[in-house]
Amino acid sequence: MSGRLARQSARLAGQLPDLPQLGAYQRAVWALRAALLRRATGVTLGSNVRVDGRFYYPEGLDLQIGAHVRIKRDVRAGWEREHGPDVALVVGAGTEVLAHARLDCTGGIRIGMGSHIGRACAIYTHRHAVQRRDVPVLEAPIDIAPVEIGDDVMIYSDVVVLPGITIGDGAVVAVRSVVTADVAPYAIVAGTPAKQTGQRD
Repeated sequence: MSGRLARQSARLAGQLPDLPQLGAYQRAVWALRAALLRRATGVTLGSNVRVDGRFYYPEGLDLQIGAHVRIKRDVRAGWEREHGPDVALVVGAGTEVLAHARLDCTGGIRIGMGSHIGRACAIYTHRHAVQRRDVPVLEAPIDIAPVEIGDDVMIYSDVVVLPGITIGDGAVVAVRSVVTADVAPYAIVAGTPAKQTGQRD
């Protein structure tokens, strides 16, 4: 099976209903999706990866998913191909990406091991440079910067992470925060923009 056909087949398998109450069926669906993803071009998958329905990623994106990763339903990874032709989405072993997360991989996203990306989070790696009045906003140049998220990081629901951000190992980002600056390891941050409110001891 060609990589392109495998990717299209994986998309079709993504439309199968998830029925966790039917354990054997659900395990078979997860296994089918993982097997098809492994055959797709540019995809590396570890063991026991569980991908729920309607996971979307564009053709050509380098996808590296570690063992025991859980990706819940309606997660979408995208990129601006002309601005980031050689980038990857890397998800470390044991990490969970919850439903409706949006991952802009134009500059590349690296998520460490055992981390949690909450429901409806948005991670951006590019933005329009709109400071100049003489340049229409739709023609503004693109600024690109990767996002790095460490191991054992808890990012709660509805968080926005802006381009170029590094979130250190063990950090916690509270619900609906907007992360505009790097987060130190084991810091607890909250708010818009996110500020440190505590520390994991």
